[in-house]
Amino acid sequence: MIRSDQILNTVDMIQKENLDVRTVTLGLSLLDCRRDTVDATCAAVRAKIERVAGRLVDTCDAIGAEYAIPVVNKRIAVTPIALVGSNCDADGFVALAHALDEAAGAVGIDILGGFSADVAGGFTAADRAYIDALPRALSATAKVCGSVNVGSTRYGINMDAVVMLGAAVKALAERSAD
Repeated sequence: MIRSDQILNTVDMIQKENLDVRTVTLGLSLLDCRRDTVDATCAAVRAKIERVAGRLVDTCDAIGAEYAIPVVNKRIAVTPIALVGSNCDADGFVALAHALDEAAGAVGIDILGGFSADVAGGFTAADRAYIDALPRALSATAKVCGSVNVGSTRYGINMDAVVMLGAAVKALAERSAD
């Protein structure tokens, strides 16, 4: 049973301490969006995000209003895009970044994570293309967040990836300088 002092503490947190829900994240697998061409993959990615997450913002806002606790950020986390774009070159990954950004804008979310790769255990051709695409992809999108896992306890640190990422981060900084 909830005690009255617990209710009053909650009211105090909401009114005096500005209690909010920092983030709601929808996890979404895009593995079923892989197609034979980049354009078809991009279209499938956009369609799935818009279909599955189309009501995310409205639902968060409605629940926030119902309980008088705002949800500050609404975001989506997708399957690491290097897996989805396993047949892409760097230009293909840039196109995928644009597709993700367009879908994020269409559903009204704040952040879309998962423009990422896991290279701790080694590189695939797609991983290398993804890293090559990072500066162009991230400097040309508004809501897409990228990451690369370069190490793990099991595999150690992929120093070749660290070198490539250093160059990619420098290129990104140059592209996005004011």
